[in-house]
Amino acid sequence: MIRDLTIGKPEDFQSDIDLVSTATSDQIFSIIKAYSPVRNRFGGYRFRHLGRDYDIWSLQDTWAVREGYVAASCIEDLCKTTFFTVDAAIFSFKDKMVYAPEFYSYSIKERVLDINLVHNPCPERMAAKAIYLALEKEFCVSNQLAEFILCNFQWRESRGIFLDYFNLLMRHQRMGQSELFRYARQLNIEF
Repeated sequence: MIRDLTIGKPEDFQSDIDLVSTATSDQIFSIIKAYSPVRNRFGGYRFRHLGRDYDIWSLQDTWAVREGYVAASCIEDLCKTTFFTVDAAIFSFKDKMVYAPEFYSYSIKERVLDINLVHNPCPERMAAKAIYLALEKEFCVSNQLAEFILCNFQWRESRGIFLDYFNLLMRHQRMGQSELFRYARQLNIEF
């Protein structure tokens, strides 16, 4: 949500809203039980309110924290747990402030999609999401993310613009290009 607001397209925000709390999972459940929450596979809860889906979980249940990739002593440490640099920002309701590392501003301003934390339980899904974000939000991708996509994207199951993106990215990386990859649809001119 913060990413979409920051890049100036709040009307494009269609996703659920993620909420993270320093409360325990049991404390969270006791607060949201009136909304009929459903437990998700990562230990949080999903519920619907006023036509919008919400996912809420405890900071300590955040996948990267639980798996030991990030030590979280305060809510700001949540910024270290996102896969993409452009998602490494949080809004604290308590402080009424946005927290974001310096690289976040660079990623948004320069429209560079990069990896913040490479460890992720769903690498294939993140590779597909990287392509989607690059196309939808007009981001270029870093070399590190390009290599991640090439290693994890399920290209055999892909078609259309996603497959086109993957093939152009693979060509870009194989040519040893040092600049960031930006997708430009290739014209197919037939005579």
